[in-house]
Parts: sequence; C-alpha cells; structure tokens
Amino acid sequence: MPKRRRPFVARSYGSAPRKPPTIEYLLEQGSLEDIERAKKITAQILKYQWEYYSELAHQRNQVHDELKKVLIQSSENFRFEKWQRAVKWKYGLHPLSTAGSLTFIGGRFNAGIDINSAIPSFPALYLAVDKDTALQETLGQIGVKDSQLTARELALINPQSEVIVSVSGELEKVIDLRAAAKLNAFVELTKGFKLSSALKESAKHLGLSKPTIVQRSQDLLDTLLREEWRMLPTVGDVPANSQIFGQLIYQAGIEGILYPSRLTGKDCLAIFPNNFAVTSSYITLDDEPPHAGVPRRIDSTNWRVCELSAKELIEGAAVC
Repeated sequence: MPKRRRPFVARSYGSAPRKPPTIEYLLEQGSLEDIERAKKITAQILKYQWEYYSELAHQRNQVHDELKKVLIQSSENFRFEKWQRAVKWKYGLHPLSTAGSLTFIGGRFNAGIDINSAIPSFPALYLAVDKDTALQETLGQIGVKDSQLTARELALINPQSEVIVSVSGELEKVIDLRAAAKLNAFVELTKGFKLSSALKESAKHLGLSKPTIVQRSQDLLDTLLREEWRMLPTVGDVPANSQIFGQLIYQAGIEGILYPSRLTGKDCLAIFPNNFAVTSSYITLDDEPPHAGVPRRIDSTNWRVCELSAKELIEGAAVC
C-alpha cells in the first residue's frame, strides 16, 4: 500500500509571525482572609499611632504655658538679607502667600489640611539662604533614598515649573535649631512624660519598636530635622515631631524657626506671618512685585494677605 503523501504547505517568510503564547505575571497572591487581616493590622497601627500622639498631647497640654514661656525665652532677633523662596508656578503672582503650605500634609514645621481632621492646620512660609538650597528643599526631598540621583539632581530634573524670589526681613523672635543647646529648657519640661503600659503592649503586639520619650536635646533636634519626616503624617495620620514642635512655636507667638537644611547643611527659615501682629517683624520682596495688587512688604499691618491666593488678592485689590 503506497505511503500517503503529506500535503504541501507553502511557507511565506514575509508573513506575520505566529502569535506568541500568552505570558502571565503573578503580581499578588492572597485570599480574602489575607486582605481582611491586612486591613485589621493597618487599623490597629493607625489606632496605636493616634494613642501614642494623644498620650503625649495630653501631657504637653498640661505644661503648655510653661513650654511657651521657655520657647519665648529661648528665642532671639534675626535679620536676613536676600534669602531665596521657591514656590510653584501657580503661586508665582503672590510669592509671599502661605496658601500652598496648607495643602496635603503641609511642611516640615506646619500642619496641612490632610493629616487628620482632629488636628488643626496652620500655615508657614519657607525660605533658604540660597537658590540651590531653596530648590532642593522644595523639589529634591521626595525619593532621595530610593534614587541613584542626589537631591540636587532630583531638583534640577524635576519638570515642575518654579518661581524663585529674593526676600529680606527681620523677625523679633526666632528659635534657632542650629545648636541643640537652644532646646535644653524645652527638654527639661518634656523628658519626664510617661507612656502607658497599654501603649507599650500595643507596640509589642504589633511588632513595632518600643515607644520612648526624648531625654536629650540632641535627640530632639535629630527628630525635628530627620529626612523622612513625611512618613508619619502620610502613613500614620498624625503629625511629625517637627510639625508638633512648629505648632508650639506658632502658638507661642514666635515668628520663625531657623534650621539647617538636611540636604545642603545651609540655613533655612520657617516663618509664621500670622504672628506678625503687634510686632515689628516684617518680610519684603527685594524686587518689584509681579502685580500692582501684590504687596511688596508684609508686616503687622497686612499679614493677613499671606493667607490669600494670588487670585483672591488681585481680585480683591481690583474691587477696592
């Protein structure tokens, strides 16, 4: 019996290749129980962070007047010339506005509107001694540890439009964080705070480090200047130590905080224009403002304009 010939199949080498097999990548694997467990642990951690914050907030409140007193006593006059302020393009027409500092979680020494509804927000205006530091503080802090680029390189490649203005001024009362000794009297009032055994047990149960109270001025300074300060308000829904400290400064009526940049080591200022009332403190643009309705100088007579956006300020000036 003759062999059956296989049918001839013409091959066209110019035709499209055969469709490759589907490749699937497993991104996550878990059960509904795993998801519920993760949600429960997250809720427990958030509850723990709030209890930690609340226990210390209660004790701070008990010595609130004393804390304000030692902060005022530790403050000093500070004059500066031609410091730099970097702001987003949307705030460029009113560069001395503090409205941007209230967005999201806020800045290092002020609390924004998105931390926790039970925590009051308050604004601040940030300056640096030179343009490089101002840019890095504004643009170069996100993702520094996970990137092969330096903070300066991250700032330079950031596509966000920026406006940089030169500012001079004088503040009656400033807390200087360039030396830990300035915090000695403050730490003396807070180092005796106590934490409950229940809080410590919660930390142990959740696998977190044991909660502690700062005992030395240098340790407090380190927490105020830590690079990853954003982690707690972003993830834990409570303010960072630097924001709590800033709130105490703000409540004491002090006009500013002088501190070294963690990125360049050079001087930075967090200013609270809301505290300019009944003081001789002022800040002024070194150049003409970009619009006639924008004041060049902010002092005790007009500090409220810092709370306005450029649109509100200019439209208000037009009406007047």
